Amino acid sequence: MTSSPEKPDRISPGEPSIQGRPGPPQAPPGDFESFMQSSSGAQQGITTPPPGLSPAEVPQAANAAQNVQPSLDSVLAQISVAQDSVGTLQTKLNTKNLQLTNAQKSLLKSKLSSGATHLRGVNETLGVETPPAPPPQTDKGPLAKLFAYLSDGETQINAAQGELVRLQGQGKQMNPADLIRIQVKMNQAQQELDYSSMLVGKAVTALTQLLNTQL
Repeated sequence: MTSSPEKPDRISPGEPSIQGRPGPPQAPPGDFESFMQSSSGAQQGITTPPPGLSPAEVPQAANAAQNVQPSLDSVLAQISVAQDSVGTLQTKLNTKNLQLTNAQKSLLKSKLSSGATHLRGVNETLGVETPPAPPPQTDKGPLAKLFAYLSDGETQINAAQGELVRLQGQGKQMNPADLIRIQVKMNQAQQELDYSSMLVGKAVTALTQLLNTQL
């Protein structure tokens, strides 16, 4: 009894045979090696954060290095913004009949003290002797301590600005690592000023609304 001939695999109409089907695309020789080399090069190009920063400051230093290459001009621009923020905050605190809760006062003291500390760090990096904190202004009443912190911050800002302008006028350049450190410290001080201004602004708004309802 003769066996029946083996039946070929079913092939859909128009579909090429297995032998004729195109295989998966092949990467050109050397592509993988090139990719690994480029990745390695990119990793080697990562900027190492400057020494002297706390662990919490390292991510900010990395972002600062990637986003904007710091310069004397960019740092002076940051200082100008900080000066405006201090002036705005002083104006808000001078609002007549402004009252702050003990919790708000405590939080503001913490924020403004932290901001002044960061600004002192700027002057330390610049090699400038940090000016002493001014004494509290007795004519400011219960907010005297807050004004003292603001005055301290303003003094530190002015000292840093004077040194940077001096360096710029002499055509000198700073170490990029020091510029990044200053940029980070200025960012941190600005955050404290912005938060403080927002907090006092809410108190001023509440006072304005209260006075309007009494009219």
